[in-house]
Amino acid sequence: MGFVPSRPEWFVAVKSAEPDPRAEAHGALIKERRLDLGLNRPAFVSQMQKHGQEITPDYLNKLERGTAALARASLEVREAIRAVLGYSPEKWQELTGLYTPTPPPPRPLTDAERRGWVLPDDDDEPEIPDTLRIAAEKYGHGDNAPLAERRWLRELADLDFREEPETPEDWLAIYSRLSKLIDPKDN
Repeated sequence: MGFVPSRPEWFVAVKSAEPDPRAEAHGALIKERRLDLGLNRPAFVSQMQKHGQEITPDYLNKLERGTAALARASLEVREAIRAVLGYSPEKWQELTGLYTPTPPPPRPLTDAERRGWVLPDDDDEPEIPDTLRIAAEKYGHGDNAPLAERRWLRELADLDFREEPETPEDWLAIYSRLSKLIDPKDN
């Protein structure tokens, strides 16, 4: 018999991993819901892409069989899976026991936002001068109520002046003259 080299002390034979019951339960949940939704694996993968996450049908298969643990997937992938499966964050956390971020509660609108004076951040939208906002607040009621409407704020703010109106009263005077000539449409 020839020479048989011995294994170094640090060498440890790798045993096949035992099945993870939690990963298998997560996989069964995903597969059952996917089938209930009538999605085959390629369709599911396509839906994941719509939620900004790329996974392969093979990875989905591993998740469903429990050989890849859902708990080890990134939060973004888990959230996309949750969204595709149509579970609310609360239901998903209840079913999987996995962390689900909850969006912060919406902040209350300011008075200016409620009245429509704050325009969306958009390059096409004119910036509303402070004195025009004050004019809308001060005079935008009664006969001059349209002055406080978005369409008028937009129209007035978009005008080109040699000299910018300096006071709320200047804006009121401009509005009074223009309102007899035009009726801006709300876009």
